[in-house]
Amino acid sequence: MKHWQETKRILDRLAELTAAGQGAAIACVVRISGSAYRRPGARFLIADDGSTLGGISGGCLEEDVRQTGLGVIETGECRMLHYETGNDDEAIWGLGLGCDGTVDIFVVSAARPGYPKVLNQLRKMLDGNSPFAVITIIGNTNSANGAEFDNRIVVLKTGPDQPKCTEIDEEFLALVRVAAKNGVSHTIEAKGMCAFVELFEPPPYLVICGASDDAIPMVRSAADAGFRVVVLDHRPAYLASERFPTAWQLIETLPGDDAEIPATADTFVVLKTHNLTRDKEWARRFLATPVPYLGLLGPQARCEEIVQEATEHDRKRIFGPVGLDLGAEGPEQVGLSVVSELLAVRSGRSPNHLKTRDAPIHDPA
Repeated sequence: MKHWQETKRILDRLAELTAAGQGAAIACVVRISGSAYRRPGARFLIADDGSTLGGISGGCLEEDVRQTGLGVIETGECRMLHYETGNDDEAIWGLGLGCDGTVDIFVVSAARPGYPKVLNQLRKMLDGNSPFAVITIIGNTNSANGAEFDNRIVVLKTGPDQPKCTEIDEEFLALVRVAAKNGVSHTIEAKGMCAFVELFEPPPYLVICGASDDAIPMVRSAADAGFRVVVLDHRPAYLASERFPTAWQLIETLPGDDAEIPATADTFVVLKTHNLTRDKEWARRFLATPVPYLGLLGPQARCEEIVQEATEHDRKRIFGPVGLDLGAEGPEQVGLSVVSELLAVRSGRSPNHLKTRDAPIHDPA
């Protein structure tokens, strides 16, 4: 779920570089096998001054990819990099990899013909709230063709009102749509083309009711994890953007106001106004919506008083006291405890030590 916001940050930075007349390249993980630190779609921006943003591994591949990216900026030629991360004898480029898998990374100049327009379109899509797919042609599987491959990139809106796409062969596009229905970004090969089909699903919201100082680290942690964080409070001074620079939205409101607040089936809510009456009012408002998670800050007795009128069905959505039992102390640790619980609930996982998990850490790509 970091995919959406991480890509947005990279494209925003690319826009700044372009406005300043700087060149850049974008590296993207397009295929993995076995264990890998990042999933397909992870990006890494390389500017012509050598600065970078994002990541495509835990740090072991970035320097080599950075050097490749600088070369791509110079030549304009695309590169496909293949890394074997499971062979400790292959300490190529001094990387010393040991993740036990393979990673394919596509590196392209951001100035390649057609790319600036499409990347700007992608950036605008990431400001919205609709799912979409990006198709990047990354190779030619028909070596007999002999023609230079154009490495097109196409943004494709998804959903029932999907418009007709004339930029890609309809037969190949049908295969893309089948791949998209699987719900996982991955590479497909057909009709002499190799394409990376990348899916973008809007990230979940986290609505935090209460903008006191202890909300600051929670907002930061949640935004870093990929949530679009909305902070509600009736005190404008507490909603200053410098206090919450990573928040998606700051709304000055009270529970009884008619402010437009996210309350979907993919919206998580944490009540922490430090005012019992106000928390009760917020609880009633959100329990009347389809939100799957209502977290309550405070001891058990206070939480029970807030939701004493809740139905048995509603109680399945109520998490109070909020957070995982990590022995957390202080706002920073409590914030991590809460965000950890949010991630576990959204992924349907029962929090435990990874060393006891008898399955891959990530679902198969």
